[in-house]
Amino acid sequence: MRRRNKVLLIISIWMVLAVVLYKEGLLTTDINKINEVIGTNPVKMRVIFVLLSSFRVILFIPQTVFIFIGSVLFGAYEGFVLSFIALIISQTIMYIVGRYFQRWFIGEKYFEKNKELIAHIKTYGYKFLALALACPVLPSDAITLTAACMKLDYKKYMLTIILAASPVIFLYGFMGEGFQRSNGFIVIAAISVILISYYTLRIWKKINLKNKKGE
Repeated sequence: MRRRNKVLLIISIWMVLAVVLYKEGLLTTDINKINEVIGTNPVKMRVIFVLLSSFRVILFIPQTVFIFIGSVLFGAYEGFVLSFIALIISQTIMYIVGRYFQRWFIGEKYFEKNKELIAHIKTYGYKFLALALACPVLPSDAITLTAACMKLDYKKYMLTIILAASPVIFLYGFMGEGFQRSNGFIVIAAISVILISYYTLRIWKKINLKNKKGE
């Protein structure tokens, strides 16, 4: 697909999304109003949330945004379940696009720009995929898409993503819910995220350094 067509497609999706949210009364920053809408249509709102969180990859929206939104609107535990479902759907979409439609949606330029990621996946396989999902600051969507393009086994691919991403989703969920409860939730979850980020980034740097030495 040409770059111009991709841009037009993304803009069109954004416009449709904005219209849908406006009609549902969700295009607002007023949490009370959103909660009122959710209260009148609880099932419908949860379905909409899962769909938006699942197809966020098309709109280049980080999953973290929806994890926070989900925890604020539905609570940490229910938000975790909804985000977990959306994670499975979104990464399945990434896998299908990467494995079966890479020529049409991605193109050769993508592989040229991400030679380093490809090299890491070839060397470390599912371990590198787990690292990408566990580290909150790494480009996880780009890495999972690249892994799918390299035709990793779907079951192992999904199992790795679920095991690596679940703790981060849970922590972000409590950070989001903490805004409505107390600062204690935010502090504990934030410290945990910082420690995970620090540790995984150290591993990331070691991998990059080792790769450069190998060259």
